[in-house]
Amino acid sequence: MLLLIEFAMQITIVDDSKGNRCEANCGIDWSSTETVAIASQQLKDRFGDGIKLKYIDLSKRVADYKAGELKQRVRDKSLSLPLLLVDDKLRISGQFDIRLLLDIVDAEREIAL
Repeated sequence: MLLLIEFAMQITIVDDSKGNRCEANCGIDWSSTETVAIASQQLKDRFGDGIKLKYIDLSKRVADYKAGELKQRVRDKSLSLPLLLVDDKLRISGQFDIRLLLDIVDAEREIAL
């Protein structure tokens, strides 16, 4: 009998769309809805429906305590944006692409087994 395990994982990308950008346009623009949609689709294609992707823009005013907490954490620890969080645990601080995001999710799933 084959046992299927459903992984429920929350991926959060935190960035500041009004923050300083690299002059050479390095890195992915995570504030783009197209980029987030592509990343979401690639996560779904590779891992199924158990992975949810959320984007938080620290430059926008939101009534979400989580965004305020993250903004404070970035300031206090001088973290480089964007951030990649997996189930609210910081995994990357600084530039990353979709391939690296997929690799991190794959590693997190392996650890969970």
